[in-house]
Amino acid sequence: AVTGGRHMDAIHQLVVDEINATGATGLHIHKNKGATLPGFYRATKSWDLVLVQEDIPVLAVEYKSMLGSEGKNLNNRADEIFGVAEDTRQAELKGLLPPQMRRAYIFVMADNPDTSRAVGVSRTLGTADPIFAGASYVQRMAIMLRRMRETGLFHMTWAVAVKEVPFSWSEPDPEVGWDRFAADLHSAFKTGMPEPDPDRP
Repeated sequence: AVTGGRHMDAIHQLVVDEINATGATGLHIHKNKGATLPGFYRATKSWDLVLVQEDIPVLAVEYKSMLGSEGKNLNNRADEIFGVAEDTRQAELKGLLPPQMRRAYIFVMADNPDTSRAVGVSRTLGTADPIFAGASYVQRMAIMLRRMRETGLFHMTWAVAVKEVPFSWSEPDPEVGWDRFAADLHSAFKTGMPEPDPDRP
């Protein structure tokens, strides 16, 4: 199941294998509580993976999954990850984290009748973005991750939908698919160590 036990281990290994495939040297991979970085609004943040090169953090990766209560949980995930991104960016601006560090986010969502059906947009006091009208929760996940990458909140994002029985997986948007994620990863390390983020605020 999407939320069962050590379900992210294979995705973690996939990311590690792709990091190694970049050919960058002097890398040390930290995970879970060993992957803790300083924050700005809070003292520390534990990531799922932190890549250190020559004693400098150069990549921080967050893995998330979701099964059930999609409307509420997707909004909660959004609130959480936007806060993480802003906290990390402010830590960079204040010199607590290096300017060349890249942020990556991977989201795995269950693909079932509840997540794949069209969803209406709640009434608002303004005009909701029409892109969300009739979009399923899987599609909303992909929209969120694409915009997170396009606006620079995260440099690499991967959106994955998983069917449990029989097992299969799909990518709702190639712009936030694995191929794009891997290409962004290789691009960051094409000269060995990432250059300072050109989109850094």
